[in-house]
Amino acid sequence: MLYSQQIIVKRWIPILKEYERTKAKVTPRQFKFIKDLCAAHHISRKELSRYYRKWVEGNRQPEALLPMKRGARPGSRRTPKPIERNIMNAKTSLGVRPTHCTLKNHLGEPKGQSMQFSTVSS
Repeated sequence: MLYSQQIIVKRWIPILKEYERTKAKVTPRQFKFIKDLCAAHHISRKELSRYYRKWVEGNRQPEALLPMKRGARPGSRRTPKPIERNIMNAKTSLGVRPTHCTLKNHLGEPKGQSMQFSTVSS
């Protein structure tokens, strides 16, 4: 774990454990109300509940508190297979050769979807 990640975990684990004690109203607790806990740590209740939800959903593992990777997930922007098949059928019915066959003949292997459609349109 990187140092910057360790800082996040070291900050939030004690806050979240104290949040659970305060929420359960366990007798030896430092704060009487959640708002006191938030004020002491200079965080909003919304931020506290967001980190607590992430922590509980991650089975209380420290890695669950780390930020998720940014950007699109692999394959999330790809056209679904049934729609891709409809496009290819429409192109073949119009007399346009499927590009992946053309690219395979020239390059030896089919390329990605964006490469297929960009070469057909040009």
